[in-house]
Amino acid sequence: MEFRQIKFFMAVAEERHFGRAAERMFIAQPALSQHIRRLERELDVRLFDRSARQVRLTAAGEAFLQVAQRMLRQADEATLAARRAEAGEAGSLGLGMQASVAAPVLSVVLRHWSRLRPGVQPRLTSGRAGDLVDLVRRGELDVALVDGPVTDRALTSTLVVEDHMVILMPAEHTLARQETVSVKSLEGEQFVAVSRRSSATLHDRFIELCATSGFSPDVAVEVDDPDLLPLAVAAGLGVGLVAHALVAGRVTPGVVSRPLDDARAAIPLVAVAARQGATAQAQEFLHLVQNLHQRGRPLHSATVDLTEPPAELVLSDGREPRLLQPAV
Repeated sequence: MEFRQIKFFMAVAEERHFGRAAERMFIAQPALSQHIRRLERELDVRLFDRSARQVRLTAAGEAFLQVAQRMLRQADEATLAARRAEAGEAGSLGLGMQASVAAPVLSVVLRHWSRLRPGVQPRLTSGRAGDLVDLVRRGELDVALVDGPVTDRALTSTLVVEDHMVILMPAEHTLARQETVSVKSLEGEQFVAVSRRSSATLHDRFIELCATSGFSPDVAVEVDDPDLLPLAVAAGLGVGLVAHALVAGRVTPGVVSRPLDDARAAIPLVAVAARQGATAQAQEFLHLVQNLHQRGRPLHSATVDLTEPPAELVLSDGREPRLLQPAV
């Protein structure tokens, strides 16, 4: 049974006339009649009573009509669903996040996303930056929110927000009396550091800041989970450099944080997607993030008014979103 045979049957059933049905379907009447006879042979039933002057459905034809109508409605719904998914208006968004840097802005971004694309449900995954980027590279995630920059030419990214590093230290530390702390003043301290496999950006920026200040850090302890760093500092194992997002709004007894007075102590949070073959949902998510950033919207959940309208999606060619270039 062919789908077009069902459409031909529906036309005859609705017109009650082979000639009018043929004109409606842009087919010659003899060819239409052949399609109907072939369908009847396949079903082994007679669908139309041709004995009267007007074509009438048989009992079998009436029963088949009800099913055929449902089939065509479902086919139309399937077509619409596919087109909406292709346009990024339906389906799901596989979104990975590096919790230590993305958590403070995630609720804000998702609130704007839900207003922009209510039919696209996010599927959230957390993990290490390198693992999440690899999942995007393999097509298992649409977008990852990780600390940047991400320089892989197979990927494209856009800046979400720029965070800054702070120094965590025991509350009784002599530097705790200062409003800001220079990296040079940390020479001779023992450090608790985030391992490179957990956050290459944070680890490398820490080493770089110390090196440009003229010393090599004495790392007493490395932690795989950035959330463990404040606890290690509270235990007296050393001081530690982390992204401000990790400690914003959190209190660890006996530990204080102070900003670094170095403009290089910046950690960009970026949204990463595949350069080639990215889904429409991924491209629109990147555009949303880019628009929020370019329009100067603050993205920290403690400062954003979630009742404000969502950002408008900027498209470059009609309704087709353009792919972003890597952030520099």
